[in-house]
Amino acid sequence: MKLGILDCDHLDADFTERFGRVYSEMFISGFRALQPALTFRVWAACEGALPADLAECDAWLITGSRHDAYSDLPWVVALREWIVRADAAQVPLAGVCFGHQAIAQALGGAVNKSAKGWGLGVATNPVLASQPWMVPGSEQIRILASHQDQVETLPPGALRLAGNDFCPNFMFQRGEHVVAIQGHPEFSVEYDRALIEKRRASLGEARYQACLATLESGVDSALVLRWLLQFLGLLPANQAAVA
Repeated sequence: MKLGILDCDHLDADFTERFGRVYSEMFISGFRALQPALTFRVWAACEGALPADLAECDAWLITGSRHDAYSDLPWVVALREWIVRADAAQVPLAGVCFGHQAIAQALGGAVNKSAKGWGLGVATNPVLASQPWMVPGSEQIRILASHQDQVETLPPGALRLAGNDFCPNFMFQRGEHVVAIQGHPEFSVEYDRALIEKRRASLGEARYQACLATLESGVDSALVLRWLLQFLGLLPANQAAVA
């Protein structure tokens, strides 16, 4: 089985030595721990590279980015057009953070910069609509986050799977082929901590300390990565569950 990853950004230069160069590396590491037989191909979507053949991979994933999903940057416009084409073909597709927002924007939803400010640290979201592929089940998910934009309106036909007061549309599914989540199951706690440290001045001391404190609560990253693979048909749901 092959997963195609559309990489939508590069890590900041001062992070690359510790955390890698691109977000696809984080996903590949996390997914391989769950499904060693899975193979990957990566496209640098942020550099204008997009797959021409939707059948080249068994499923697709769109990464995060510092850019806006509603931007008129040529590569973002092209990505949204690709999403519309992928949706019409009903190929299995997942989006994370910017990817989540780009899918919503492309398919008729609305994404905007939130008046609530940055979502950073561990975001705890009740599961509002559990699905058969969400095995093992959980009443809530605790996922690392780093975003200012949010999906304010879901695309037509989307089912809200998880959300909270800060980010109501945190996770959604559309049909049997599209799933999207605002949080970052691919991030390490150390990387999210580095992002919080980088934004200390703009957050203000109280908000900075509050974001750091959430990192002590534990995360469900492996569980959510498993859910994504199971939704995409890349991992049988009856395999040994995450501890």
